[in-house]
Amino acid sequence: MRFYRHLLRSVLLPAYDRIRSRRYMEHSRFLEASQWWQPERLLEFQWAELSKLLRHAFESVPYYQQKYRAAGASFSDIRTWHDFKCLPPLTRQEIQQHLDGLCSTSYKGRLLPHATGGSSGVPTRFYRTRESYDWRTAAKDRVYSWAGLRLGDRSVYLWGAPVGAVPKHMIWKTRIHQAFERQQVFNTFSQTEELWSRIHQEIIRYHPAAIVGYVSSLLQFAEFLRRTKRRIPRVKGVLAAAEPLFEDPRRSIEEALDAPVYNTYGSREFMSLAGECEQRDGLHINSENVVIEAARDRDTPSNLMVTDLHNFGMPFIRYEIGDLGSIKEGRCACGRGLPRLEAIEGRVLDTLRTADGRIVPGEFFPHLLKEVPEFTQYRVEQRTLDRIVISAVMTRELSGQSRDLLDREISKVFGRATRCEIQPVKEIPALRSGKRRITVGMAS
Repeated sequence: MRFYRHLLRSVLLPAYDRIRSRRYMEHSRFLEASQWWQPERLLEFQWAELSKLLRHAFESVPYYQQKYRAAGASFSDIRTWHDFKCLPPLTRQEIQQHLDGLCSTSYKGRLLPHATGGSSGVPTRFYRTRESYDWRTAAKDRVYSWAGLRLGDRSVYLWGAPVGAVPKHMIWKTRIHQAFERQQVFNTFSQTEELWSRIHQEIIRYHPAAIVGYVSSLLQFAEFLRRTKRRIPRVKGVLAAAEPLFEDPRRSIEEALDAPVYNTYGSREFMSLAGECEQRDGLHINSENVVIEAARDRDTPSNLMVTDLHNFGMPFIRYEIGDLGSIKEGRCACGRGLPRLEAIEGRVLDTLRTADGRIVPGEFFPHLLKEVPEFTQYRVEQRTLDRIVISAVMTRELSGQSRDLLDREISKVFGRATRCEIQPVKEIPALRSGKRRITVGMAS
């Protein structure tokens, strides 16, 4: 395992970077060193990167030029962090309405389209760049290394699967990537005893260094192991992603998998934002790549805003991501200079059930509905085992293509007998519980 890890980092990836004009390894080596810098040095680096981004936005991004001019702000005014925090935030609604205007007119590289299901049921389409992707991939790999999973180590993912018709070349590209990084990926959008038994057998055979998964999928796998009195070979760590991790599920997963669980925080807009180190005392922010602000500096959780320091194609500046959190005071005992977040209060995704007793993670629907351009906001409710209702704020009538996609993918996971109803609404009302659920199960 060590030989392949060395081969990957010393030969294969540097060669790939040279051939493809990429900078992953450069950023990875930088991040390995910078995490140990003093907080003051990290802040200096962050401010230098932020200043370059702000100058670029003021000079070449039409929507920011208009927005900041209306707010009475100019680049020369922003001399301190306090000045920066006076800039008006960017909202999901603004991205939906001004996508082209948020793209830089001077950026010459390729813009890569992407989409998110949204932290509050608001799908968002956006662009990223290859340079920003190399930064965020290097940041993600650093976070995973804190849990004992280093690039080139074997890993098992309890994950999702692409929706819709995936081109053959993309299927092969994904398979090659997973083989290259020694990942075994299981689709847990449709959960059965047979699936969990197959994953259990593969973990015994493969001996991964770590397991990565949706919180709900890890929890269901843990319950399977407990119910069937099975064990797995010891792994270095379990990385929980995509959903909030609370203490009771953490303990349950740790007991069944006999390994420490590490909380991570990310989004499709930015990939990895923060993660726990070996101390598991707050989540270290990847502050060389992003700026994360809380609307209120301390105490109670408040709205989080994220600035991506390296997406010059479509800059995200003070973007309201839709999650709640707070900045943790003090420095971590691990010795890293990176700032920390307290536990994140993000979207709540109920698990759903099929008529034949299978469990479907709530993450399935954000994954699916980001592909439906007519939805600007939604909530999914399972009224009965064979009836799912999607309340949606819509820009226009659902197209035949989108309707076919919904019917095909929901039928694939829930079974052909399940009906999916679309209810157009003017707004998504708050639930009486006050929780920000975007998928609601029958028992809720």
